Amino acid sequence: MYAETAVSPSLSAIAPARHWARDRLSEAGVDDGRLELLVLLVSELVTNAVAHADPPVTLRVHVDDERTRVEVTDGVREVPVVRNPPPTAFGGRGVMFVDRLSSSWGTVEEDGDAAKAVWFELRHDDVSELGGFSTER
Repeated sequence: MYAETAVSPSLSAIAPARHWARDRLSEAGVDDGRLELLVLLVSELVTNAVAHADPPVTLRVHVDDERTRVEVTDGVREVPVVRNPPPTAFGGRGVMFVDRLSSSWGTVEEDGDAAKAVWFELRHDDVSELGGFSTER
């Protein structure tokens, strides 16, 4: 399954993007254990794109037999970095969550209006039968 949608470059677009992704992932047969983790990580990528980048912002979801891949494109070439904010910080943990909870992640340059895509993948075998994420890579 492959699907994509345009995301408004506004913080108010985060919840609708999250709901759109949940619906597409559910339609693709993603189970509850993976679904919750994927929706969390989608939310982090979309939040970064609408808070720190320029339009156009596009959310892409691709599910196959081996893994789920999510990409968010935006109009800025600057790539996100993993930060380790102090416990008192209000933000700055999104990329850290993506780094620690996904099977892999990265960025690629895009052609056309978008400058880059930030992506993550979750291999289906990285999630146990109980729905928990395996920390082994």
